[in-house]
Amino acid sequence: MEAQKPPTLRHRLEAAALGGLLRLIRSLPVRFRYALAGRVGEWARFVDRRHARIAYQSLALRYGEEGAEEKVQEVFRELGHLVGEIPLLETLSLEGLQETVRTVEGREHLEAVAADPRGVLLLSAHAGNWELMGQILPQYGLSPLNGVYRPLDNPILEERLRAARGRHGVQPIDRRRASRQVMTALRRGETVAMLMDQHLRGTDRIPLPFLGEVARVPTTLARFAKKAGTPILPAFLVREAPERFRLVVLPPIEPDTFGDDEAGIRDLTAETVAAMEAGIALAPAQWFWVHRRWRSEPRELVAGMRPPPWSGAIRP
Repeated sequence: MEAQKPPTLRHRLEAAALGGLLRLIRSLPVRFRYALAGRVGEWARFVDRRHARIAYQSLALRYGEEGAEEKVQEVFRELGHLVGEIPLLETLSLEGLQETVRTVEGREHLEAVAADPRGVLLLSAHAGNWELMGQILPQYGLSPLNGVYRPLDNPILEERLRAARGRHGVQPIDRRRASRQVMTALRRGETVAMLMDQHLRGTDRIPLPFLGEVARVPTTLARFAKKAGTPILPAFLVREAPERFRLVVLPPIEPDTFGDDEAGIRDLTAETVAAMEAGIALAPAQWFWVHRRWRSEPRELVAGMRPPPWSGAIRP
């Protein structure tokens, strides 16, 4: 493991501010907790103008400028709810985590891959609460579960998040040196979770339509699946009310049904993109629109593209 740089004053101030907010949120009843977290999220868009502008540009392109500012507000509110759910990661028991999931769609897909000795590549996106999902899925048989992730820039917050992820056995894999660990885990029949909806540098990428715009999409997941012969299971945890979620599991994608050449890799990658789009469409307001996913200029939509109906913004 690479030596971690010591925290700067900025890191300490950020960690102290977030820690104070989380202590306040944790002390409140659930409905008030979500109301405060959501309001803080809404206010944050006035401070973080850069990410608010990124979200506005993408949303206005898809849904039109009329109402785009309200959608940005809802996106930031849901990000506030996401932060307000961190105490759930740090305090809830396994039983408590399971009780937050009121509906499971596609349970048969979970049971099928859990019984498969080949292991599974869990595909998701930065939608809903992906961190909680990583804690919950091992209780449905996807255990051990390893999560490929990018470490946070703030080492204090990174240590806190690693501790929260590890409370119920989730093992982190640093994205910067993941290949060997991913293949080792799959060969042991374990689950490896990957979020593939963001712009990733330093990986093999191909242009594919994603949410209506052409994006450079990593082929990493498809190559792991082909090399290990491992099914890909798309899954998403959608927020429906304060501390109430819906787990949606889509049919597994079998890599053997795609060719072993580069055309097969492209087709398999396109299938994973379609699965992510289906997951994001469950609650578009809960996706990470603040990320600069599309890098080409000028921005334009693929002909005939229709955005998913806007939904997923909750009010406690």
